[in-house]
Parts: sequence; C-alpha cells; structure tokens
Amino acid sequence: MADALDSLNGLIVPMAEQQLLLPNVAVAELVGYRLSLPAEKGPEWFLGWTSWRDQKVPLLDPERLLGQQPAGQASAPARTLILNALGGRAGMPFIGLRVWGIPRSRKVLRGEIEPAGEPRRFVRQPVRLAGSDEILLIPDLHAIEDALAGVVPAPTRA
Repeated sequence: MADALDSLNGLIVPMAEQQLLLPNVAVAELVGYRLSLPAEKGPEWFLGWTSWRDQKVPLLDPERLLGQQPAGQASAPARTLILNALGGRAGMPFIGLRVWGIPRSRKVLRGEIEPAGEPRRFVRQPVRLAGSDEILLIPDLHAIEDALAGVVPAPTRA
C-alpha cells in the first residue's frame, strides 16, 4: 500500500485563463449557483452571499480575485464550489467560489508536480504537472480568508 504522502487526490477547477488545483479535502460540495444576497459594497471579487445548508456563505469570483478575465456565461453553467474554511474564524466556516463548469478529479503523485512560477497574492504556488504544459494555480486559502474577513460584513438578512 502506498504511503499517504505519495499522492494527493485533487480537483482541477476550471477558470478562464489558469485553472486552480485544490486538494479534495478543501472542498465541501459542488452545488448549483445561487446568489442569495448580492454584495452592496466591497471589492469586485466579492459577489455577496449564497445559502448553503441553512447557512449564509460568502461568495467570491476567483477569476476577478486572481486578476483573470472572467469566463462569463459563454463557457458553461455557473456553479458554486463550497470550500471548507481553514482559518477557524467565527461566522466563516465555509467560502463559496463561483465556478464555470465542473471540476475534474486528478490524483497527483509525488514527483509529478513542480513549481512553475513565483507565488503572488492569493496564489500559494503556480505548478505544472508532469506531462503537461498547463500551469495550474494552488490558491492561498489563508490569504483569501484574511481578505474576506477584512471586507465582508456579516449578512443582515436571510
């Protein structure tokens, strides 16, 4: 049996320019897109709130957050990817990402992932997987949570 550190089950999340690579454990669920309460203020990447399992979850546009051109409605139906928040902040156990399409599962083996650029704001590391020229972005989920905590007010209505 292979050591648990020899591989990671990941998800490749479709985006307009560079896709995200997330570990499966970061993802709680993929659901239909629903913006329950639009943002009244804040950065353009903060869309507002979505309802998920009787909770208000902050919803963001990862393409705008990362400075990519938005894919828009032409690429695929919008969905919400619910992530488990890592920071342990009260009132923010989950974060929603609006995505266009369905993420695909990918087992990433030790030795087949290599750095493909420098980290930057909200990106822990750009990477390339063996046998592919495509650069994937590993998001800095802690930095994203910090940014949300700094600009996102608590929802005022259901």
